[in-house]
Amino acid sequence: MDIMSGQARGALLVDLSISTYMGRVQDKRTRDEVTSSKGAKSKRAASVYKSLFADCAELDAITSFQARLRAANYKYTSPWSDSGLRILPASLLQTHQDIMYNEEREFWRLVDAFLDKYDTLVSAAAFQLGSLFDRREYLSRSEVRRRFAFTLTYMPLPTSGDFRIDLENTAQQLLVTQYEERMKAMQERAARDSWERLYSALTRLQKQLSPKTDGKRGKIYDSLLGNVHELCGLLEHFNVSNDPQLEAMRKGLLGAVDGVTTDALRQEADTREVLRARVEKLLGDRDWGLSDEAEDEPMELAA
Repeated sequence: MDIMSGQARGALLVDLSISTYMGRVQDKRTRDEVTSSKGAKSKRAASVYKSLFADCAELDAITSFQARLRAANYKYTSPWSDSGLRILPASLLQTHQDIMYNEEREFWRLVDAFLDKYDTLVSAAAFQLGSLFDRREYLSRSEVRRRFAFTLTYMPLPTSGDFRIDLENTAQQLLVTQYEERMKAMQERAARDSWERLYSALTRLQKQLSPKTDGKRGKIYDSLLGNVHELCGLLEHFNVSNDPQLEAMRKGLLGAVDGVTTDALRQEADTREVLRARVEKLLGDRDWGLSDEAEDEPMELAA
């Protein structure tokens, strides 16, 4: 059994899409005033967008929800295609479903909270926006409701054997070869995501355990070790291609923090130094080929 066929059995694709009403419109009148006052010769020199519901807690809650949802999805999946599809280990399907279905209920609860106050919020906007207010720019409540959508689809991971078309053997083989090359590239992209998560965890540990330039030690957060244990648990599922190097590094990180507690890191300089040495050895054992930007990625944890 080739690697891609095995991966198709051990993983599936997730298509998560969320649409929201932003409550923003282009303000052409203000744009014209701005370009004119600045002496611009073209009205296309500037764009002015107006928030129809300034300081609206209900809309802000939906915006914040989008970020949390994206983070939750990214945590259990890896990038797959440029279209936004992500790959999910089959062993995490139930976990992902439970989380996403709960998130969907929360999404519609937030939407209903906004729509229930919609007419009142429009009236309040007339006072907030002053001369910027234009009642014609506000959609009806039913029209706004149609702007919201939450779509979650799980799909099998295709393989080159899915080509069932009547072509000459040479042409069909060309399609199969092109498809397999594309699948390999996407597989490598998903694997790179796992390595970036490991690199991020290791460099974060190194940073927190290393003395600052003023000699003081970094702050040890309660989540530091918890995030590492959680990541190692997830990476055991993500390694659907059974990469022995990835598994060895995962076990190495798990072994490095085994038996270490947050309190010990805060109180015992020797414990911090021992763990820092272990972490730096793991970092030095591999040519990561990753930029330092990976350190700033969410620990996977922006649909």
